Amino acid sequence: MIEPTRPGQLRLLWALEDAPGLLTGRGAEGPPKISALAQALIDRGACGVVVPLCPFCQRTTDLKQRRDGLRCCGPCWNDTKIATCAACGSVRPIGGRRFDGQPVCGTCRQHDPFNHRPCSVCGALRLRHSRTDDGGARAACRVIPTALCATCGERGPCYFAATEAPKCLPCSAKERAEAVCAACGKHRRVNNRTATGEPLCSNCGNKPKPCAGCGGIFRTSGRTPEGEPLCQTCWAKHPAAHRPCTQCRSVERLYRHGRCAACARAADLRDVLSPLGGLMRPELEPVFQALLTPPPRTVLHWIHKVPARRAVLQALATGQGPVTHEIFDRFAAAPTVEYLRAALVAAGALPARDEQLARLERWLAKTIARVSSAEERRILRNYTNWQLLRRLRSLPAGQLVTHGRAETVRIEIRNVARLLEWLHDGGTTLATCTQDQVDAWLGEGPTTRATVRGFLLWTSRRGHSRPLTAPVISAYFAARTIGKDQRWALVRRLVHDEQLQVADRAAGLLLLLFAQPVGRISRLTTEHIVDRGDTLALKLGRVPAEIPEPLDDLIRQLVERRNGRAATVPLEESKWLFHSIYPGQPIDPHTLGRRLKAIGVPPQLARHASLMDIASELPAVVISRLLGFHQSTGENWTRESQGFGAEYAAEVSRR
Repeated sequence: MIEPTRPGQLRLLWALEDAPGLLTGRGAEGPPKISALAQALIDRGACGVVVPLCPFCQRTTDLKQRRDGLRCCGPCWNDTKIATCAACGSVRPIGGRRFDGQPVCGTCRQHDPFNHRPCSVCGALRLRHSRTDDGGARAACRVIPTALCATCGERGPCYFAATEAPKCLPCSAKERAEAVCAACGKHRRVNNRTATGEPLCSNCGNKPKPCAGCGGIFRTSGRTPEGEPLCQTCWAKHPAAHRPCTQCRSVERLYRHGRCAACARAADLRDVLSPLGGLMRPELEPVFQALLTPPPRTVLHWIHKVPARRAVLQALATGQGPVTHEIFDRFAAAPTVEYLRAALVAAGALPARDEQLARLERWLAKTIARVSSAEERRILRNYTNWQLLRRLRSLPAGQLVTHGRAETVRIEIRNVARLLEWLHDGGTTLATCTQDQVDAWLGEGPTTRATVRGFLLWTSRRGHSRPLTAPVISAYFAARTIGKDQRWALVRRLVHDEQLQVADRAAGLLLLLFAQPVGRISRLTTEHIVDRGDTLALKLGRVPAEIPEPLDDLIRQLVERRNGRAATVPLEESKWLFHSIYPGQPIDPHTLGRRLKAIGVPPQLARHASLMDIASELPAVVISRLLGFHQSTGENWTRESQGFGAEYAAEVSRR
């Protein structure tokens, strides 16, 4: 079947009704499925049907791209994207853009550190070569698909699994060159070579030896004064590796040229923050002092082993003026840049700001700019500024925008932009749109399209459109819960399973027992804890709630671990119980929710079940004082837990 969906079939039918010549040579003017439809008709004996040619190269191929209002093939579309690469200077198709907007070719884009993302398997910053449920994996960590090898006939992980000639890993390794090893004299595959170029096998080229410290068989990284070999771990701990620093005279394992890691860090950091042949700008002194806070070898690793962070520091060195958040916003959003920003904020070199709100504002500006009509862009910009963003900016002091709130705004504005684009493609504007057209657009897609309701009601009230509306997305909380038995089974698992991390167990129990949302759990600090020695209470509402065992011991462990980090974080930092990988910040609620899902605790469903049970046992005013919810929230959940039996009986008696 060319088009399996009903909306797609209708679009093809309407396109053929509007332009009957699409099947007789004018297929480049229609939708991309016209080529496949024409070929299918010819295969079934249709006469007079012509497979459309590319209007630019006159080749018969799939016309999946659009150029100058016509469908075209991929090579002709690439011809319009040819430019001079800003990195290598070659004239090639644009593969992407750098952080400053300059075009780069595909090869340079792959080597650009700003396009590297954390590997979901090992966590290293690399270019992702395959997609996974957690994001993507680099080439070394990707899962090779299984197929039947065309060489040996065995089934296993194969390269070219999607082609007609898959090749398994052993068969691919056998294609390497073979020679006589210069050390052992055996004819084997070449893995290394000597200084003179003679071949060595894998065993002779990298031969491990017994470590005199731990007894393990490892490669030699150093030797004792008696000449005994030591592995890398044992050599770092051995007194022979510790010498006095020539600059600060501290005795430790030297880093380079007789200097310790702290002295090398200061020198290398000043060099990377200085332009070529010049001195460091006075505006970068707060950045320099802030980067003296993390461990020395960590900063040295950033400078010499992480090209992305070194590139950011070099960009700061060649810039002008003070360091602000706007300078970091010019770079691609990556953990490298965000960690450096967080370190500067924690050290006081940058003012604190709501990062979720800042990222949302940048995303809104780009999304609204894609709307083709200038008048509709103005209307959408006014709606986001005076409705959505004003609501987020008016949050109480100290309360930041969560990932969930920002994502809700993104979903709404994304659907509004799609509606405006759909109206524009159909020759209609927002001002002349009818309710029937809105209903037709809503019926063609998922239920999330109904999020445009707020925008349509706003435009209707202000005269930007006719009276328009969309259905309300109803939420049946009683149906979106887990069973009571399942909830208590999760509680028992978190109580007894010591293989889980302490932070995950504590967060899961706070959610299952006290119905605390992940956004509030992530922002708990040591100031919320009231430890009386024999008992422990937590300030979730106006009245501290007493914490049962063993949750109180888990929270005490979090406090002890948090106090142990005082030497590596600024003294003025808030003592978050669930700290982030970024300095001075709590864990992101979205990240905490994913961690709870990974151990089998669905945050939203488990919280609904907990609220349902608590509301059936406690009055709404008690729930409000102990758990920090509004009293109306407690009353709503009390009604939800009791069901509609009493109201229905009263209604029947009145009849």
